Amino acid sequence: MIFQYDGTPQGLLTAVFDGYPYRKNIRFERGFSPSFLQDLVQVKSNQAKSQRVLAYLKENFPGFLNHEFKWAILADRPEIENALALTIYLMVDHGRDILYSDHPQARALVKNAKTISSEAHSYKGLLRFRELENGALYGPIRPKGNILYPLGLHFKNRLPRETFLIHDLGRGTGLVHQDGQLSFVEVDSLEETYSKKEETYQDLWRTFNRAISIEERKNKKLQKTNMPQRYWEFLTEVQDLF
Repeated sequence: MIFQYDGTPQGLLTAVFDGYPYRKNIRFERGFSPSFLQDLVQVKSNQAKSQRVLAYLKENFPGFLNHEFKWAILADRPEIENALALTIYLMVDHGRDILYSDHPQARALVKNAKTISSEAHSYKGLLRFRELENGALYGPIRPKGNILYPLGLHFKNRLPRETFLIHDLGRGTGLVHQDGQLSFVEVDSLEETYSKKEETYQDLWRTFNRAISIEERKNKKLQKTNMPQRYWEFLTEVQDLF
């Protein structure tokens, strides 16, 4: 059986609820495509059904809900969502220990959840805010996962009095923090006009990094190993060195 859902977490959980009787032979697909196949079911998102699945996971597998489930949902990739749904069924039948087995779906879920969790952790240290003319802070990123919200929570606690925007350029979305509140916004493009103080700080930071670097000990290959190059796009000091 193929269960199609609308691409939202609520839609996926609704499909998990409806697909339970077919759990031995089922696949989940994001998005709806016209079809007359008898083994294809298009699921409408239902809050009550999704909440029942969440309540079940919270009662029986709270650790899974707070770790593997949380990060797999933020991966924002259909194949991982399919593995997530199938792993929920596996845990219902075999318990949480299935996560530590060599079952391909459970193994794929755990691996990808760790990847997204690690990416969010990395961006907590690598995200660079720049001060705009109006005094707000702007932080562009291009992550693999949809990690805006956990980043927003982190920087809300670190910068409680600041107004800032974390901009996911790849998805065209942003998370704004203002007056202690976080809110999502659509951001297709943004003209970055930095304050004079920001330009001074960037120059000072580049000067500092040039001063402490040792030309004879540069090792680009090692640097790429320690910090993948996809993180370099918005790092002022790295752009200057390469």
